[in-house]
Amino acid sequence: MAKDKRYTLAHVTHEAVEQLGGIGTVLEGLMISPVYQKSVKRSILVGPTATHMSVDPQERLGEHGEVLYSSIDQIDKLGLANKFRPVEWAFNVAIVYGKRVYDHPGEKRKGEAEVLLIDVFRANPDRLNVFKHRLWETFGIDSAKYEGAWDFEEYVRLAEPAFYGLLALMEPEDLPCFLFAHEFMGMPAALQAILDGQDQFRTVFHAHECATARRIVEDNPGHDTMFYNALAQAREQGQYVEQVFGPQGHFLRHALVSRSHLCDGVIAVGDHTRDELLFLNRQFDDQPIDLVYNGLPAMKVDLKSKTRSRKMLLDYSEELLGYTPDVLMTHVTRPVISKGLWRDLKVCHEMDLQLSEQGKTGVLYILTSGGGVRRPQDVLAMEEHYGWPRKHREGYPDLVGPEEDLNRDVEAFNAGHKAVQVVLVNQFGWSRDRIGVRLPEKMDISDLRRATDVEFGMATYEPFGISPLEPLGSGAICVISNVCGCMGFVNHVTKGKGTPNVIVADFTQLDREHSAEELRHMSEGERTRLEEVVAVEVAGELIARLPKTDKQREKLIESGQVLVGRMGWDQVLDETLIPMLDRIHPAGGAKSKSAAAQRKRKTAKS
Repeated sequence: MAKDKRYTLAHVTHEAVEQLGGIGTVLEGLMISPVYQKSVKRSILVGPTATHMSVDPQERLGEHGEVLYSSIDQIDKLGLANKFRPVEWAFNVAIVYGKRVYDHPGEKRKGEAEVLLIDVFRANPDRLNVFKHRLWETFGIDSAKYEGAWDFEEYVRLAEPAFYGLLALMEPEDLPCFLFAHEFMGMPAALQAILDGQDQFRTVFHAHECATARRIVEDNPGHDTMFYNALAQAREQGQYVEQVFGPQGHFLRHALVSRSHLCDGVIAVGDHTRDELLFLNRQFDDQPIDLVYNGLPAMKVDLKSKTRSRKMLLDYSEELLGYTPDVLMTHVTRPVISKGLWRDLKVCHEMDLQLSEQGKTGVLYILTSGGGVRRPQDVLAMEEHYGWPRKHREGYPDLVGPEEDLNRDVEAFNAGHKAVQVVLVNQFGWSRDRIGVRLPEKMDISDLRRATDVEFGMATYEPFGISPLEPLGSGAICVISNVCGCMGFVNHVTKGKGTPNVIVADFTQLDREHSAEELRHMSEGERTRLEEVVAVEVAGELIARLPKTDKQREKLIESGQVLVGRMGWDQVLDETLIPMLDRIHPAGGAKSKSAAAQRKRKTAKS
């Protein structure tokens, strides 16, 4: 990249305003990185909104946003109506535009992004049908199959007004703009840019997962044990997903993601995600897929700060359990099947036996919520009336949805074990107003992350997994499954030598050779038997690595700090993302531009 050249990036995502999951965390990491800011002069977050909802106009971009234009609220601070009105009239949409500030607590970093939100609820049906016809004619996407699903329909409706809204915002010197399609939601906009904007845009598919692979892993009783062995076997034989698992065209996310090879660039957040994309169809064989791991937050921790936070969690544990545990374990996650929470209980079962022999105890806090944030008054009432979160009752404001089954498993575990107990905290956040008055007054979520000795993350499907490595820098032992994308990052920064701070649980180990048919029909019972073998190995390794003295704990903190110092966004951007942008930018050379044009001439029908 020329020294004076700075790029314009547009990120199409459902997390343009609210940070709902991993994509929002990634965007925040990008925006506050000085390496990103040095190479990117404009960042525009693009997503859908609902302007017909009755809200304070200045809240449409969230608490960190400022609305500069909103046709529904008659706001136009910069005189943008002449640019936006033609787009709104043509597609019968409403536009909200403004800026959003990123200010990560605990880090002396700030960032800013423009935000372009479009209400597509009443989109012009005639123009929309023409676009859908073009999607079918050029890319083989039959929108009629998926129109009943709003997560498809909304982003197809968004594509054209987003394309023209971006063009209205940008000056000639901002072009070409890199349009990042974050997951399947951004693909319709990327396809529109491929159709009509090859001179103005370079398209990049950012694979935060492979939706096709996730569905297969979650829907089959053999989960990752089955899938990754079947994938490896199929790749050796030159087969692709539909040859192994049957037609996938009924799945709308597959329909969009399987066309992402048409983009100028494709990036995957982990090694397995890259392999999963290559498994989709043979067209990916001709498309370079760049590995761009997610950066980790670098929380500064020393023995003094860890000891302070650890005492808080020990005191809270004494309040809940009636004893002070020797081992503090946590799992901060979402209550979905892919997180493999039952594996935590299997490992804790094995640890219970070994800790009992040593006369020690432990506790596992599972922090997850299927019912959003509980109100402070509800938290206080549940805590006072029946001892929440140690005890639970079904029905809101307590257990809802997947929390109910999880709690039954936790109760059964607690009834059968003495040395290790599990506490299900079905809440977002970690402060007195979220957790109750028994929590130490000044304790927050950063204290929970600092305090823990062990963080579990033995997922069945995890494209990267920032959360399982968040306590790495605080000296925690992070237990991840071998299918987690973050394992590849750890291997990268340790040059394959591993680290005492991370234990990798390999649930894809087989006790014998399996045929393709046997793998596809792996039962829950067979997978469970294999998991139990791994649980014994992991528990033994954990007991051996747990620090017994402050000196050992300090050593883990020091090695963890070294690791996270190599795994931040600055390093990721400098080593992978920025070089990829340089390569696919027109200045990267005629050869790369020609190759991109050839790919775009392909159609999904071929």
